[in-house]
Amino acid sequence: MKKEIKESLKIALSSLDEKSKVDLSSAEIEIKENKGKKFGDYSTNLALILAQKLKIEPEKIAKSLIKKIPTNPSLEKIEFAKPGFINFFVKEGGHSEILKAINREKEDFGLSFRSSPNKKKKILIEYVSSNPTGPLHVGHGRGAAFGSVLSSILRALGHAVDEEYYVNDQGRQVDILTVSVLIRYEQLLDNKMPFPEGCYQGDYIKLYAKKISKLKKENHLVPPSKKNLLITEIKRIKKDEDLDILIKFLKENLKERFHETKKFILQEIISSIKLDLKKLGVKQNLWFKETTLYRSLNKKPSLMNKVKTSLKKTGFIYEKEGALWFKSTKFNDDKDRVIEKENGQATYFASDIAYHFDKYQRGYDKIINVWGADHHGYLPRVRSAMLALKQDPKKLEVIFIQFASLLRKGKKISMSTRGGEFISLSELMEEVSAEAARFFFINSKAEQHLDFDLDLAKEESKDNPLYYVQYAHARICSVFKKLNSENKKYDYDLGKKNISILSGDREIGIQKLLSQFPEVILRAANNYEPHLICYYLRNLASSFHSYYNEERFLVENEEELQARLFMLKAIKQVLFNGLSLLGLSSPSSM
Repeated sequence: MKKEIKESLKIALSSLDEKSKVDLSSAEIEIKENKGKKFGDYSTNLALILAQKLKIEPEKIAKSLIKKIPTNPSLEKIEFAKPGFINFFVKEGGHSEILKAINREKEDFGLSFRSSPNKKKKILIEYVSSNPTGPLHVGHGRGAAFGSVLSSILRALGHAVDEEYYVNDQGRQVDILTVSVLIRYEQLLDNKMPFPEGCYQGDYIKLYAKKISKLKKENHLVPPSKKNLLITEIKRIKKDEDLDILIKFLKENLKERFHETKKFILQEIISSIKLDLKKLGVKQNLWFKETTLYRSLNKKPSLMNKVKTSLKKTGFIYEKEGALWFKSTKFNDDKDRVIEKENGQATYFASDIAYHFDKYQRGYDKIINVWGADHHGYLPRVRSAMLALKQDPKKLEVIFIQFASLLRKGKKISMSTRGGEFISLSELMEEVSAEAARFFFINSKAEQHLDFDLDLAKEESKDNPLYYVQYAHARICSVFKKLNSENKKYDYDLGKKNISILSGDREIGIQKLLSQFPEVILRAANNYEPHLICYYLRNLASSFHSYYNEERFLVENEEELQARLFMLKAIKQVLFNGLSLLGLSSPSSM
């Protein structure tokens, strides 16, 4: 009904627009649903908004609009109310029209705002993109669920969406990972071998070391003659920077073996990441490796060199103290940023510039990054680099995901990736189920810190929001099972014919709620807020459960029976559609 009223107001506004010298086409039409019946079922303050633009009394505008609103058989009357509101009164049975739409459109209901071919956008969403230095943990899971659901919503509205994972497969952290596994491997052969501080401590490091030991025919990877030197280098490590000396030592002494080991570990970890994401229902179709930015193909310069050359030509790069700097102060940054160190090694920022430039070259209308909250400082730098490369910074949008904490018995579980003290995403899904993990990750605003209650996620009660929503769907299925057991049948046509019977306060409340579903999806898509669908489904489930507990569905009166079943079918369909958008199942029994 809200959509119909909005369309009627657009028609009325167009006639007003013809008489006015002011362009009113951009005027925002907001329809409010009223709780009390005194001011009708719906109202709009459009006349008040237009009064400011036209410098005309709102009452005069409102009455002009009312005259131009097309006749709607579902509306009893339209009235003006001071200071400038237009109130819409729905006829008895008018709200039930939504039930016809849902049962007619089925899986397509809610997608009435689907983009026309000419408004269809090509969108790239990059998310997770965790360094492949270990298994995904709960923090990564939140970004993964968010990116996946947002992609699903945008795709459902008709956009062409690619989902990408950026693999940081080179750089210092990957080298530290390789060193960590190599030393653990040497420890398998000599338990007196010390383990360096600052290296990755998790049990998964030992697991990869054991896998390598099964593949290698020879014993030590480090030459025996260098063993004592290795121990000396390990013992010299006092701070994080000292790890660079150890990395250099192992690269020089292992040569190609170091890179073979790195390649093997990366393959193992990336395979593990892909498996975990698949379990969570994440289906990224693109995997972009950082190393491709530095490759020269067919004697052509690498993308990184192209970017550097372009920035040099435009005067945004300069050399100082042997390093290359980007003039980010030209774009209101507090200082210029290094893109290439004195030793010729590119910085993470340099990779980010080249990677985002590549995204632009692929012809997307919208580029969306889903980043952790600790990456806020990177956005202005990346945008300034795109400006320097003459790309449209408005195409790039970044959504920041706040951190997630795990709670068990009301207490937070401490986690550290480098220290190996964390619960992996795989372990989380094993404990609470992949569906519970996915729902709980998106059941709050992205910018809010998330406390993931493990005990609540396993509860079978109304306090568990996912259980409560899925149970509503299962309960409706149970009504139809009972109907069949009593040798009765659902009659679609008879139910549709008698929906005007559904005029109780609870029934009208549910019908109003059902009519909101398309707008909720549109808001979730436009504002990048998947949690709105979670909130909506919880409200719908709550309204249904209250209705279920207060009313009998399998009544003797055939017209009333079929009308109620017709509404149950609509509720069930919307629950199914909402859960499907979230990538979740709709069980028929629980």
